[in-house]
Amino acid sequence: MVLLVRGRVNGLPRVSVVVVNYRSYDVLRRCLESLLRSDYPDFEVVVVDSLTQSLEEKIREDFKDRAIKVVHFDSNIGASASHNIGAVASDPESKYLIFMDNDVFVTPEAIRFLVETMEKEPRIGILQAKVVSKSNRGKMDHMGLGLDIAGTWVTTYGQEAGAYEEPLEIFAASSAFMITRRELYFQALGFDDTYFIYDDDTDYSWRVRLQGYAVAYEPRAIVYHEDKFENRLRYDKLYFGFRNRLLNIIKNLEAENMATSLVSTLYLAYLNVLMLSLSLRGREAYAYLKATANVISNLPRRLAHRKIVQRKRLVSDKFLYKKGFLRRDLLGTIIMLRAILTRYFTEKSK
Repeated sequence: MVLLVRGRVNGLPRVSVVVVNYRSYDVLRRCLESLLRSDYPDFEVVVVDSLTQSLEEKIREDFKDRAIKVVHFDSNIGASASHNIGAVASDPESKYLIFMDNDVFVTPEAIRFLVETMEKEPRIGILQAKVVSKSNRGKMDHMGLGLDIAGTWVTTYGQEAGAYEEPLEIFAASSAFMITRRELYFQALGFDDTYFIYDDDTDYSWRVRLQGYAVAYEPRAIVYHEDKFENRLRYDKLYFGFRNRLLNIIKNLEAENMATSLVSTLYLAYLNVLMLSLSLRGREAYAYLKATANVISNLPRRLAHRKIVQRKRLVSDKFLYKKGFLRRDLLGTIIMLRAILTRYFTEKSK
């Protein structure tokens, strides 16, 4: 079912595009339609799906003239594991892997621009496209400019889409649409599938950085993301988001910085617990408590993961702080809160 073209086409390397899908087809179909309009001459598509009934038959019916590989699961394996399975299922002759969400719509030249930059800049390990929100028109989606002391991205979320017209180096790329070197992906041990969903892209970007590679942004490569705002206070998003931020801190920071960051992150989280409880959002407050308990109960395993990361480290925290990629303030938390509140009140007033 996979369209395999060996070697290079027009001198360009082969690319494997891994699309993560969960219990949906209409959105995925529009995603694939946009992807298959790409002007890049040599790429394959691997869809890793959880719980979508008859997906292979539907894709075969709608995309008769294009070969698309489908790896289907009858349970929800999570985005993190889906990334890894897609990478393993990809053509070994591909030089690059692109990871993308199923609700992203790709402009025809996006893949070509990403590959051009990666070919010119061998020090770049991961490159993010310009991800523009479809539902919040004219605004940027997430891009990890830096990470504050509470493990929150200093993000472009909610900023004007025209504000970032030049390439730049960033701290972490969003797996909504990013490209990475296939060989590096396996060298860095891929995504941590114990994350299940959320912030696994932060972890992967961080570990790639610790191995001496850069993470960057290519503004010519434009994609559009659905960006469902109503999901932000959902229980599972709060649980996995907070748990995985704690895991990022435990795994990737040097010991002294890890301790400081953990204290700050836990303090802010339990302020959230208090506010959610006072707002009678008990289930949402419980998400933070359960996440903390999960990290504590699995601490020996997490410390083993930390040992592996720290042993492979080539870049110090001091360097990342000096570059502004790691911060000792709450800038990311403040920016994120302001962007969410701005969008909330804007949509409420419509």
